[in-house]
Amino acid sequence: MNKAIPLLLMSAALLSACKEEAKPQEEVRPVRTITLATSAANSHAEFSGELHARQESALGFRIPGKLISRLVDIGAEVKTGTPLARIDAQDMVLNAAAAKAQTESAQSQLDQLKLDLSRSQELLAKKFVSQADVDRRQTAVIAAQKQLVQAQSQQQVAQNQAGYTTLLATSDGVITATLAEPGQVLAAGQPVVQLAKAGEKEVFIDLPEARSMDLKPGQKTEISFWALPGKTFNGKVREVSPAADPLSRTYRAKVSLENPSAEIRLGMSATVKSSQNSHTENTSTLPLTAIYGKNKEQRVWLVENKRVKSKPIEAQIDAQHKNNEQVQVKGLKAGDVVVTAGVHLLREGQAVRLLPAQGE
Repeated sequence: MNKAIPLLLMSAALLSACKEEAKPQEEVRPVRTITLATSAANSHAEFSGELHARQESALGFRIPGKLISRLVDIGAEVKTGTPLARIDAQDMVLNAAAAKAQTESAQSQLDQLKLDLSRSQELLAKKFVSQADVDRRQTAVIAAQKQLVQAQSQQQVAQNQAGYTTLLATSDGVITATLAEPGQVLAAGQPVVQLAKAGEKEVFIDLPEARSMDLKPGQKTEISFWALPGKTFNGKVREVSPAADPLSRTYRAKVSLENPSAEIRLGMSATVKSSQNSHTENTSTLPLTAIYGKNKEQRVWLVENKRVKSKPIEAQIDAQHKNNEQVQVKGLKAGDVVVTAGVHLLREGQAVRLLPAQGE
């Protein structure tokens, strides 16, 4: 019996050691992260653009025809109604003459039918014709009146088309491009010249996806031109496109020039500088994949001491920004390490291993 006791103790020790070895180890999940830079870094962001007229129109004829003359060249200043180009009007003149002849013929036919009706009514009073004969003549007069109205309408259309053979300026402005030359046979609506309307001028900027929220409508800016060193002008963001260009994947922003001068010319290269912080303080740019939650309960995972901690943030995610790769958030500070992928697989306090960060 005395020999059996040590054996039992040894067996118990071995079982205890096996249990300790079988204890599961804590899962360490690899994650990708981004370390936030200094907040409000874009408070004085600069963007390059080009000066355009607020309204630019490509003008063309409303009817097809052969271009026989272009009356303006690039740079020509025009007034509303100024002739810009002409197409061959011979066919249109012939159509107008034919339509006029049809109208005159319809008018003559109506006059004759009215005369016949008047005579038949006189004969009816003397009982020389029947009421049915008078009714037929009355119906013929009504039909002739309708034909006259149709002929007059066709004549008006033909006259209008004859007038469309001369292309007129739709507003005061300057010709910025010529798109057709004499001798070309043009389709209806094919552009002949491009007209920049006089008046308000704007700087067009193409914002990359990551910077699409750096400018907002109504924001004040400062505009300078490479050709006018040392001079600055006031500007105001008029609009920012809600959708990216399908080819360049950029967002078009238009900045109105509030105090233009005569020395500023269309097409000049410009630099737009925001004169106020484009975001509120403590605003950061994060990939959309870093955010989880619904509605106003958005959160991110912060990495502290190799473990994750949930942090509530404020992010404006609406229909306009759902297709963006980046989003602006508030509630974080410079130096925060934020998980950027796999956020829905993490839990509070979970141990993580940092993979090489993306976007740093």
